[in-house]
Amino acid sequence: MPFFAYIVIVAVLEVALVMNVRSLFSRHPVPTFIAVTIFILGLLPPIIKAQSMTNLSPLYTIFLAFIFCVDLMFLIIMGIYTFYVNYFAKRARVEQADYIVVLGSKFMSKRIPPIMMSRLDKTIQVYEQMEPKPKIIVSGGESSIVKIKESTIMRQYLLEQGIPDSSIIVENKSINTAENLEYSSIAIKRLWNLPTVPKIIVVTSEFHVPRAKEYAQKIGFSANFVPSITLPIFKWPAMFREFTAIIWYYRYTIETVMLMMIVLPICTFVP
Repeated sequence: MPFFAYIVIVAVLEVALVMNVRSLFSRHPVPTFIAVTIFILGLLPPIIKAQSMTNLSPLYTIFLAFIFCVDLMFLIIMGIYTFYVNYFAKRARVEQADYIVVLGSKFMSKRIPPIMMSRLDKTIQVYEQMEPKPKIIVSGGESSIVKIKESTIMRQYLLEQGIPDSSIIVENKSINTAENLEYSSIAIKRLWNLPTVPKIIVVTSEFHVPRAKEYAQKIGFSANFVPSITLPIFKWPAMFREFTAIIWYYRYTIETVMLMMIVLPICTFVP
């Protein structure tokens, strides 16, 4: 097969992989890992071959090397993210706390979505283990789809499950994870009047813990994170969305690395 045709096939596979990675990852992460791994391994022979073909344009080699590096970078990020999801889930410990902050999640109607319900159920479980009882902060503002606040339906669910209204604090201004944590931190500082530092537990989904912990560290919000367990049918699509959110969060670093990936092959393969 002509080498140019091989490059065209590689480019088509790259586009197909990008277009279908959501579908693959929504079912289960293993097919995506296998697909990306096979794709990367398939790029190695032509890259090696390109260096021995003196009459081949350096642009082809640079193109292949760049795609290889980008795919490898995303595979590594995906692997690290998956590792941390499992790592935090296994190391989670419930300790006595003064406040439990339960983070909101996207919802499409007035009914409690499964991911949010798993967080609230975990919050109730943690709350019932503690004496004296902590305050529960439900965090989340108005949805862009349904004109009702996340914290409102979260509070209502807790009341229906027997949590006294006096134990619930509503934070209804935040619209994302960073604001969930920031505004909850402000509420705690406003309410806490003892000389000691309050003990805080943050309850969120296991796939959400790595990014939430990163945000908490950025704002100096010290808390113990307790993950709720999500059903696989909802977990894998959510993990993909979370993965894309992490890519966006570190976009400037990734863009810098990608620019370096362009420069290095040019310096390596162009005479």
